[in-house]
Amino acid sequence: MKKLNREPLSTSTLALLDARTQQVRDAPDPKEEAQRLWGLQGNQSFEEIRATLKSMATGRERCMYCEDSAATDIEHFWPKSKYPERAFSWSNYLLACSGCNSNYKREKFPLDEAGAPLLIDPTVEDPREHLVLSVKTGKYRPRTREGQTSRKGQESIEVFGLGRDILEKGRQDAWHAIPALLLRYDDLCSRGDWMRAIETQRILCRFPFASVFVWFLDIASAPYAATFIDERCLTVLDKYPDIKEWL
Repeated sequence: MKKLNREPLSTSTLALLDARTQQVRDAPDPKEEAQRLWGLQGNQSFEEIRATLKSMATGRERCMYCEDSAATDIEHFWPKSKYPERAFSWSNYLLACSGCNSNYKREKFPLDEAGAPLLIDPTVEDPREHLVLSVKTGKYRPRTREGQTSRKGQESIEVFGLGRDILEKGRQDAWHAIPALLLRYDDLCSRGDWMRAIETQRILCRFPFASVFVWFLDIASAPYAATFIDERCLTVLDKYPDIKEWL
């Protein structure tokens, strides 16, 4: 998972969401009304919502949870079946693949003792505050600080299915692909082949598992960087400091 920036919606679309939220609150059965209104989303406002979510997603519109599959579903972070008053809240929308949304998360939404979510919303906080990536295995584990293991990290790995074998292998593949693309980018720039250099940059930015690139850059700036990253790649990152802004 990677930190994402929530983009603004037009005033007309926000007004529609506010109006539907009020309808839900005023209804005798808010859950039933939320479900009914959700089925009426085929209009220009929801086209804008979907388009905005796609622009917020990483790579080629990847799922905001697993980062592997194409994102297809407007996902309610707070499930609308349990929290119908949030069914039309822009801050509650993410974009997920059907696997993460329907097969894994579904209606699961653990809360802490204060009623706060125990799942990571990547538009609200940086997942790295709660997750650590093993670059050798592609596995996520919950971050531990001062002897305390992140409950939010634990629950997010389980509920989103981030420990799936196919995802761990994908993160491994991404880790090994990044150096090859960086070295290719440097070679093309050195030869003045700017068109192919830009295309290589685009390939790297479109690659699934964008968070792996974030971890790669983090590790590259650490004192132990050479333990995990080829020194030639570290030289490339020093040579082109703007690479850190690509994502």
